[in-house]
Amino acid sequence: MPEALSIAQRRAIIDFDPNAPDSPSITEFCRQHSVTRTSFYAIRKRYKTEGLQALHARSSAPKNTVRIYDQETTDLVLKIRAELESTGWDAGPKSIWYEGVDTGRFTEPIPSVATIGRILFDAGRVKANPKKRPRSSLIRFVRANAMELWQLDAFEFELTGSTTKITVYQLLDDSTRLDVGTQAFHGVENGNHAITTISDAFANYGVPQEMLTDNGNAFNGNRQGWVVATQLFLADHGCRGISGMPGHPQTQGKNERGHQTLLNVLRAHRPRSLAEARKVIAMFRDRYNYRRRHQSLPGDMNPHQAWQAAIHTPSDGTPIPHAEVEAIAREYAQRRRVLAAMNQPHVDDEKSAGEPLPTAADSVPDRVVIAAGNPQIYFQAVGLGVPRTLAGTYQSVVTDDFYALFDTTTGEEVVYFPLPIRTAETSRRYPLWRVIGARMRGATSMWLKKQRDYMLKHFPNEAPSDRTVTKCH
Repeated sequence: MPEALSIAQRRAIIDFDPNAPDSPSITEFCRQHSVTRTSFYAIRKRYKTEGLQALHARSSAPKNTVRIYDQETTDLVLKIRAELESTGWDAGPKSIWYEGVDTGRFTEPIPSVATIGRILFDAGRVKANPKKRPRSSLIRFVRANAMELWQLDAFEFELTGSTTKITVYQLLDDSTRLDVGTQAFHGVENGNHAITTISDAFANYGVPQEMLTDNGNAFNGNRQGWVVATQLFLADHGCRGISGMPGHPQTQGKNERGHQTLLNVLRAHRPRSLAEARKVIAMFRDRYNYRRRHQSLPGDMNPHQAWQAAIHTPSDGTPIPHAEVEAIAREYAQRRRVLAAMNQPHVDDEKSAGEPLPTAADSVPDRVVIAAGNPQIYFQAVGLGVPRTLAGTYQSVVTDDFYALFDTTTGEEVVYFPLPIRTAETSRRYPLWRVIGARMRGATSMWLKKQRDYMLKHFPNEAPSDRTVTKCH
């Protein structure tokens, strides 16, 4: 703890007049008197309200004295913790506090979360985990409204007393954490069971805008270059299937954390059959949605309370054409082929030794679809964002010098940029206006201004003048 300022330092701060002719700057004054600018302004502010009391440091004694609870309270805290642990639920100080308060087992004076933590520490019931990251270091990514995004993932669970495994499909709303349809089935992860889980959830809660999954063949095959039945089922209901980066489970972090909670409950109840497992899951969903406080939600609400309070923005139900879904998968496949060719130093296979490596033109299909829900042009492992107004199917023309898209009806140029792509970006996704020399049909004045400002910042010698028009004609 830093030492309090001396009376002499406080007097100097109070008497200091920054407007005097020979007065140093505040920064120089603080350096001369070994005080921080924060302390300087705090003392000055306190002097205005408290007068000469600012010459003395405030008492560091706690505002509330530490309350010592009797053995009965200690026993109750340990009992609640044991009950939560035996049923597989989280049993930290905050979970114990909510359980005691919500069930009425804690009576006045109710012990605080910190007091419960001290009781557990004194009883030797705290699990040390020095590698655990502090909660303040976590960056959460969450959709603002309910029904914007659901997360679907599955895990295997071995039934007690046998080697039989079941697969549990856990389905959560990203914003409210509501469990909208966890189910269990015999057999390995597959699309039929995934579709059944999704279909039942749609019937009960409606259709979300997007469904986030991993890249398993039961859920989403885009990044492998193909389309699976689950994606087409979602598209038919107006829901867009998206997936996280391979080998990056943090994208589905809410579902991964949900697996941990559900697995602990299943292990605690030790179901011996699929029917028993389904009963445990039904009990879990009831407590998880309606009773258990979720510490990642505002005010530590339970998911159902968050669901009731949230704004709902579901899909409008308009089916997504299969051609759009297939086009995205083709783009991923082409990107994989180009990347593989770029990373291949030489060709050892005699059959392919005389064949040229794929060129830029080889990586683009004759027809390119810009999806309304994801308006981007994929080229050379890069996603170039364009306005939603350009959604549609276009004829592509790619040479060693340029990339262009043309309207298939009028033949009008829609998008153009020179090759190779030149930009100051290092990411794999950025708007088209950051590509040097890019032009676009219907470019607004704001789009053109962003392009000019970007060029002036990064490529001032090549920046276009205000009169230069980069619209397609």
